[in-house]
Amino acid sequence: MMKLLLVTMLGVISPFSVQPAATPAAHDLQWTVMEEQTPEVSLAADQSETFEQFRTLNGISLEDSKQELFSKMGQPFKIKEDPYLGCPEYHFRDMHVGICEDTGIIQYVHVDGSHDDLKLNGKSIPMQIEAIHQALGKPYYVAEDGEVYLRGSYAIKVYMKPGSGEIEGVDFFDDTVT
Repeated sequence: MMKLLLVTMLGVISPFSVQPAATPAAHDLQWTVMEEQTPEVSLAADQSETFEQFRTLNGISLEDSKQELFSKMGQPFKIKEDPYLGCPEYHFRDMHVGICEDTGIIQYVHVDGSHDDLKLNGKSIPMQIEAIHQALGKPYYVAEDGEVYLRGSYAIKVYMKPGSGEIEGVDFFDDTVT
């Protein structure tokens, strides 16, 4: 019995004993009233749109057939042979489109730099290098004649006059097709 009493007494005065503290009643607590604050929203400094993929340039997809091209654009006002591909290049008011007859595949869509803008995936982008940087982000590759942007196997190349930011033209093509 003495041992039980001793163990009980040591348990009460021991620093290892765990006893719950008394919780104060709500009316005994001090309350502070604070003014409601609205969190500030800050925008990121980089506001580039960066397209996740390239689907169309001026409404034309590289997957369109020749018939789809003509139904969208009408008849071309000029047809000339592309000296590099040896394929016909169809000239429309807003662009030139190269299609190889043997495959029927659109090889490229070209928009001349003299236009005010280009339409990438249906969204208008001014034909200015700063606006293109804002929309497409950092180029994948910079060449002496322009900048290349890749999204999957599709590419956009912005041709510029050497030593200036003046755009000569923009090409949309499949980087894997030769």
